[in-house]
Amino acid sequence: MKRADASPVGMPAKTTFKKSPGGNVYVYLTLRAYRNAAGKPTSDEAAIGKLASDGVSLIPNQRYFEIFGTKHSVPESSVAFGDSATLWLIADTLGVASCLKDATGGLASSVLLAASYMALKGNVMCHIDNFCEESWTADSLSLDSPRTSELFGALDFACRASFFRRWIDRRKESEYIAYDVTSLSTYSGGIEDAEWGHNRDGEDLCQINLGMFFGEATHLPLYFETYQGSVLDKTHLAHIMASAHALGIEKSRFVFDRGFVSADNLAYVSDNHLSFVTALPTSRKVAQVLIADATDHIHTSANRLEEQDIYAVSKQTRLDGLDLTSHIFYSPYKAAGEEEIIYGKLSRLESELEKMVSAKKIAKCYRDFFDVSAQGGLVSFSKNHTKIDACLARAGYFILITNDKNLDALEALKIYRGKDVIEKAFCNMKNYLDFRRMRTHNGLTTDGKLFVGFIALILRCAIREALSSHKATEKMSVGVAMRDLRKLKRITYSDGSVLHTAITKTQRQILDALGIDIEALLALP
Repeated sequence: MKRADASPVGMPAKTTFKKSPGGNVYVYLTLRAYRNAAGKPTSDEAAIGKLASDGVSLIPNQRYFEIFGTKHSVPESSVAFGDSATLWLIADTLGVASCLKDATGGLASSVLLAASYMALKGNVMCHIDNFCEESWTADSLSLDSPRTSELFGALDFACRASFFRRWIDRRKESEYIAYDVTSLSTYSGGIEDAEWGHNRDGEDLCQINLGMFFGEATHLPLYFETYQGSVLDKTHLAHIMASAHALGIEKSRFVFDRGFVSADNLAYVSDNHLSFVTALPTSRKVAQVLIADATDHIHTSANRLEEQDIYAVSKQTRLDGLDLTSHIFYSPYKAAGEEEIIYGKLSRLESELEKMVSAKKIAKCYRDFFDVSAQGGLVSFSKNHTKIDACLARAGYFILITNDKNLDALEALKIYRGKDVIEKAFCNMKNYLDFRRMRTHNGLTTDGKLFVGFIALILRCAIREALSSHKATEKMSVGVAMRDLRKLKRITYSDGSVLHTAITKTQRQILDALGIDIEALLALP
């Protein structure tokens, strides 16, 4: 017979569980363990109730009270624990927590709470109060949407620069640093840097540009800076390089995309004794000369890079007044694909020209492959095979240039391909942290929110790198891992005792991949 006041209680020690055909899980207390006459281990047990719906508490029966008496503890709260507690420990292990504490003082814990929320839920802050109610937070901190706006506004330039100096100081000196730019759109008219420009997401909105430095060895973001949406990327490169240098990114080795190649930028990195690797646009005359010179001898067994299944030759090159090394690469597979694209484009343009009865002006894209005239408004055209053949001759080729004379072609290729870490980071920031669209209304809160988003990005990138490096979790996404850890609950009882739901095999694998000690996790206050 079950007592009328049999509310859930804490689970005693020395219990076992047995599931009934009806799905209930009954709990048995081991009264005595011994070996029987045959020497086999056995025990005397008593059924003391069944498992509560929280998966950790006990709904006691009459036998329980006969054994333990009438005093018992009642569960008072249950919160999601595994995901937010794991993020807190990762921030501590990486040194993010200490850098924030030194840079922002008493705001550090609130910044980490907001960053953890962003890492798990995105940057729509109106639900952060629900998250705080349902989740474990350090020191039982809580935030709501108005308070996060105040927090963002309090993270001024001095705070952010202080963090960046400390965070950059922890980086690996020897790693190459990838640099790239993305655009973030906004509806707000109160953000000074929001201007019309080249929107990389194709949105018809004002934007701000965000340039970011990213460590290729650590796979972690190092520093970011925003600037006006109308400013060209290659125009801003020297400025952000100077800013990064002032914060401690010195004597560094950079890798950046071909869109940043200009005489001024190459001169800047050279004058400041910075090593770099970048792609040379094949549209430049010097690139076309390099490709033409390599055509007759690059496709040989002696020039094949077995590891990459590609061919390469290297040559010293004078470019914009600098002595550089050019690594010319050729891929037959890339050539076949690009040739198909060229002929497809040629066919499409020809079809469009055939439909033009009259035109006042002919776009440049048609003149790249055709001789076109519009005399008297009537359009006539013919294929320019010299231009077509010149374009086909460049198919399958690409060129990397560097001022590092110690880099061979294979090393340069690996370094350049390594810059995809920053492209993945931008994907993380826009899709999982939801920063494709800014949801702020003035420059001060925008800067602070982006800074907290940057902290969240560090945490997500660290998790992604750890999961992908562990055999049991290499195919697991960050979102799946965090959702699984969120199932680990912390239950607090009326007598002050704390219990956690049982840790599953998958949760153990995730924590192992992340380098999280389970005892240290469960011991968090």
